[in-house]
Amino acid sequence: MCGRFTLTIHHFGSVVASLEAVIDPELLPSYRPRYNIAPGQRHWILRSQTARREVVPADWGLINSWSKDPAVAYRQINARAETVAERPAFRQAFQKRRCLLPADGFYEWRGPQKAREPHWFHAPDRSLLLLAGLYEGWTDPSTGEVKTTFTIITTEANEVVQPVHDRMPVLIGRDRIDSWLTGDQPGELLKPAPVKVLTSQPASSRVNSVHNDDSECLVADSQGAQRQLKLF
Repeated sequence: MCGRFTLTIHHFGSVVASLEAVIDPELLPSYRPRYNIAPGQRHWILRSQTARREVVPADWGLINSWSKDPAVAYRQINARAETVAERPAFRQAFQKRRCLLPADGFYEWRGPQKAREPHWFHAPDRSLLLLAGLYEGWTDPSTGEVKTTFTIITTEANEVVQPVHDRMPVLIGRDRIDSWLTGDQPGELLKPAPVKVLTSQPASSRVNSVHNDDSECLVADSQGAQRQLKLF
């Protein structure tokens, strides 16, 4: 499962440019670094539209175009790589509406339910990661508003993630962006990331609350306690 992730890079315009994509300039001011992105919240997806790549906002939790209940979004924050091509909820999007989520890390937890320990997985140089996803457009019958939503595809954990959790998001390399967005064999990319792609560090238990979304989320509880002691 992937239940929280981050995009802490400050200059989003440079992220968009590095992906050779376009974005509505009016949307750029709404970007801010995020340290605790949670289901139901808005993020950004990279997709292919009319032979170009574009970055647009979308809400985390897939709502199928034919769905009558938007609450389905909370049950569809993730899609399993092993079944995404066959499950009715994801099958059509897997064929026609694949996307990528720009991120620079994701969280997984270990330990008992009442004492869960978050760990932040990220590139060794903290560079951009691309999480494989699917998107849909859903029309709110009460307002007529068309809402874009997404899900993140997960696969079995690699050797870096496995000590903490048995699942991880599918990561797509920069050289395979087009293969994922518009290629004929997307299933070939649904594999655990190579070990060298990720490293991890303990994170703050503040991540457990969706209300906390600042740089302190990346500071392990023990380090945060030491920092507080130095203030006295």
